[in-house]
Amino acid sequence: MANRLLYSSESLDIHADSEKKLVRIELSSSGYRPKYVAIAIEDRDELERIIQALQEARSSLA
Repeated sequence: MANRLLYSSESLDIHADSEKKLVRIELSSSGYRPKYVAIAIEDRDELERIIQALQEARSSLA
């Protein structure tokens, strides 16, 4: 399976594509006409930095 949905909520989807070697994060605003933004992460080091930042964010909520 090339493209897998890893996480989904009302405003956030995270996909991993093993064939293209990338992670895609899609965000949407709420409202009558939602706006969408998607970023593709192909660099493993960048993904690691994002994960580290999210873990620090989680710690700050504790």
